[in-house]
Amino acid sequence: MSQKPTSVRYLVLAVTAVMAIFMYIDRVCIAQVSGDIQSDLKLTEGEMDWVKSAFFWSYALSQVPAGVFGIRFGFRRMLALYLFLWSFFTAISGMAGGFAALIGARLAVGVTEAGAYPNAASIIKGWFPVARRGFANSVVSLGGRLGGALGQLLTPALVVLFAGAIIWNGNAVPGWRVVLVLFGLIGILWSVVFYWVVRDRPALHPWANEAEAAMPDKVSAALPSRTPLGIFLRSRTLWAFSLMQFFINFGWAFLITQFPDYLQNVHKKTGSEKGLLSSLPGFVGCIGMFAGGFLTDWLIRKLGLQRGRIVPIILGASGCAAAFLFCATADSAWAVVAALCVVTLGTDLAIPAIWAIAQDIGGQRVGPVLGWANMWGNFGAACCPLILGLVQREFSWSAVFVTAAVSYGCAIALAFVIDAEKPIETTGTEGSL
Repeated sequence: MSQKPTSVRYLVLAVTAVMAIFMYIDRVCIAQVSGDIQSDLKLTEGEMDWVKSAFFWSYALSQVPAGVFGIRFGFRRMLALYLFLWSFFTAISGMAGGFAALIGARLAVGVTEAGAYPNAASIIKGWFPVARRGFANSVVSLGGRLGGALGQLLTPALVVLFAGAIIWNGNAVPGWRVVLVLFGLIGILWSVVFYWVVRDRPALHPWANEAEAAMPDKVSAALPSRTPLGIFLRSRTLWAFSLMQFFINFGWAFLITQFPDYLQNVHKKTGSEKGLLSSLPGFVGCIGMFAGGFLTDWLIRKLGLQRGRIVPIILGASGCAAAFLFCATADSAWAVVAALCVVTLGTDLAIPAIWAIAQDIGGQRVGPVLGWANMWGNFGAACCPLILGLVQREFSWSAVFVTAAVSYGCAIALAFVIDAEKPIETTGTEGSL
């Protein structure tokens, strides 16, 4: 085709990546203000662990339905709605008056954020050919990690900035409440931008020409209305893929649930200093996320699809396990931060390949397949603050780090079982989602 393709796909990719930034800011901000919340709402440590965990339980359980809703009602439409709703419930979290209200708001944030990555993966598949999906996946995932780092860095500073700045009914509003409401309002505004700019595929976009519409692999306009449950239950690759994500997320979630408390309780870091130290691994992880997309794209050209997808995961998880074992004996805050930078670098190096595997094996059901795997991954993240919190109280922080290292070791073993070249069966009729 002599016509030069337009570049709307990169605008769609950028807007989707910014969506991921806001998603992770709203996800991680709670850990940075947990001390303030616990004090203001008179919560126990155990109750605060459940507040940190609540998001991940509802997030996990809502993954597959969120992917199915995208197929039925449109990826762009549902993702814009999800962005609006999780931003709204983040603002509601800032208004919570007690444990029950806060738990309810965080559960709602989890339900609505569950639609982000399954639908984003489907949008990316509709806009980018297979040889460029690693890059595109890395950009969206990079947005998420950047949002996580920014949330860790900015939240404590903004809490201090807004402390006492707003008076309501004659009383100063705590800074953490103002910050959560502010984050929610910004996300609501971006949901409008997202809906205006994004379409499910280039053929539907008024700004894209025919040459750009012809670039990605052909996607049928008639997407499947049902997803047979049997295709999830009988695929060995999908089970290995899902459980691998359970163990990766279990270890990684330490950084956004327990790490700020570790810095405060063990190394007496508070305020902006705590925010800076806890954000550094997230910023370093962005390097891995960006490089991981190019790495898996390059490796599939050199080693084939199977090795090109699995090698980045094994390399990344191995580095994570070694780094957590180092943390178990480190006695310096900066040494632990440096090791956890290796954890985020290794984890995020693998993420673009993980997304691409879901796209490789999922066929037209990418959203539900990625949602199913993310469900198990976030069961791992939900278990993290509960199990590691118990390990810390019963044993020590060193035992926490060893437990996280073992989790990554389990993920490495499962990676060898995955067959990225074999699409899951789609002919089953047992039940449907």
